[in-house]
Amino acid sequence: IYWPIMLHALGFPDEQMPKFLVHGWWNMGGTKMSKSLGNVIDPDELANKYSEEALRYYLMSDIVTGKDSDFSEERLIERYNADLANSLGNLLNRSLNMASRYCSAGLSRGETPAAENSLDTLVRGFVQLAGEYAISLSLENSLQIAREANQFIEQTAPWKMAKQGMDGAVAEVIYDLAERLRIIAILVSPVLPQAAHGIFDQLHWKMELSGREDRFSLGEAEWGELPDGHVVGKPVPLFPRIEPEAG
Repeated sequence: IYWPIMLHALGFPDEQMPKFLVHGWWNMGGTKMSKSLGNVIDPDELANKYSEEALRYYLMSDIVTGKDSDFSEERLIERYNADLANSLGNLLNRSLNMASRYCSAGLSRGETPAAENSLDTLVRGFVQLAGEYAISLSLENSLQIAREANQFIEQTAPWKMAKQGMDGAVAEVIYDLAERLRIIAILVSPVLPQAAHGIFDQLHWKMELSGREDRFSLGEAEWGELPDGHVVGKPVPLFPRIEPEAG
C-alpha cells in the first residue's frame, strides 16, 4: 500500500510502477513475531544450527509466497529430512553406489525412456510456476522428479538385473537416474546452490565450471545431455539427517 503511494508522490506513472514480490507475515504459534513478546527467531542462529541450505529450503518450500505462515523449527526438520535427506539424498547415494558397483566402465544412454514425458511435464511445470513466483510449488516439481526416480529404482531393481547378467540394461537404468539427478540439480540450484554443485561434482559434470553460477543452465534441463559411456563419481552424503533434539 505505502510503497506505490510514495512512488506516485515521486512522479512514477502507473505504467512505470516497479513490481515487488512480497512475502506474508511469518508468525510463531499464530502470533506475529514481536521483540516485545520475545518470539523472534534468529536466522543466523538457525543457519549455524541446521545449515544455510536447510533453512533456505524450508523458507522457500514450506512458506507460501504472499500468504501468512507459521514458522516452525520442527517443520524445518521434517521438510529437510523428508525431501532432502530421504528423497533426494537417498536417490543420489543409491544411484552412484550402483554406478560404482555395476557400471565402472560407464553408463549407457540407450533409448529415450518412457518416463521422459513425465520428466518433461515436471520441468515445464517448474518453469511456469517459477515464472509466477510460486516458488514452493516449483520446488515441489523438482522433488517429484526425485520421488519418481526412487520409485523407478524399486520397479527396475538393477541389483536383480545385474545378477541375471543384464549389464547393458543396468547401465541404461543408472544413466537415466544420473540424468534425473543432473536435471534436479539445475532446478534446485537457485535455492540450494551448494547442494547443486555437490550433485554435479559427484556426477563428474561440468567440472571446469565448479563453483560458478553459470554451471547451471535451464536450457539444459532436458533428458539426454550426459554422453554415452559417461563415468560418474562415488557418492558423498550431501544431506545428513537432522535428528530432533530430545526433550
